[in-house]
Amino acid sequence: MRDHIVGVLNTYLDDHYQGVRSWLAIWLAGSGISYQWAGDRGNGDLDVLFGIDFAKFYETNPTFQGISEMEFSGLLNTDLKKSLWPRTANTDFHGQTYEVTYYLNPGTTSLSIEAIHPYAAYNLTYDRWDIRPPELPTDPREAYPHEWWSAVEDEKDQARALVSRYNTLRSQSANYHPNSAAWKNTLGSQRIVIEQAKALFDDIHLSRHKAFSAFGKGYGDYYNFRWQAHKESGTVQALNTLAQMDTEARKEEQTELYGAPLDDAATALAKAALWNTPYRR
Repeated sequence: MRDHIVGVLNTYLDDHYQGVRSWLAIWLAGSGISYQWAGDRGNGDLDVLFGIDFAKFYETNPTFQGISEMEFSGLLNTDLKKSLWPRTANTDFHGQTYEVTYYLNPGTTSLSIEAIHPYAAYNLTYDRWDIRPPELPTDPREAYPHEWWSAVEDEKDQARALVSRYNTLRSQSANYHPNSAAWKNTLGSQRIVIEQAKALFDDIHLSRHKAFSAFGKGYGDYYNFRWQAHKESGTVQALNTLAQMDTEARKEEQTELYGAPLDDAATALAKAALWNTPYRR
């Protein structure tokens, strides 16, 4: 497993950059390598985080010296999601399917992963535990205060209401003649619900990064608890389904206007900084 995971990332990076082995470090992180390993969760997920010694990276890849570490991380992660993740989404290890994802966290260097507070990290470069998984109580729910569960329940109620509202509006629109005033009004209301669902999903999802920032508390942080609780309950999946409708609608609109979907702001800035470099795809 280690040889396969490392080999896939090295091959991908070798196609884009020089001197990869001199500036790269790779870890397995997250619940997939914790005490949940044997849990029945359907297809498992393996989070592969990697760090870069940027001084060595810029030395061996001088054309990238014009962009910051944050900008480069955004550019690379966008390309990983588009070019590599689809090929590793169904990886077979001894008859078990895993979704393997590769990600460069800007807070990770090639020497240390502690800055982002992962709750488990196995160093694939040196074949060792850098951070051992926490030992949780028999019932993990006991590890978190009642106030946290209460806040999550309120958000679950909000998510259920949005899904119910969307389903009601969708049923109503099917009863109206296409392009009628009632049909258009119902579609507009659906769009509002979808945008609200996306905003809630993004807040739950993106806020999790706070837990693993320099100011977070890692596994025991509220924002990680919040994400995991919503993931367990199905709230994340339900909201993401609606959020993807908004994403696809925006892509269609941008394609109609500009001929192709637009990059996000971070990727657009990074590409602008590299406009005169031989960056390969």
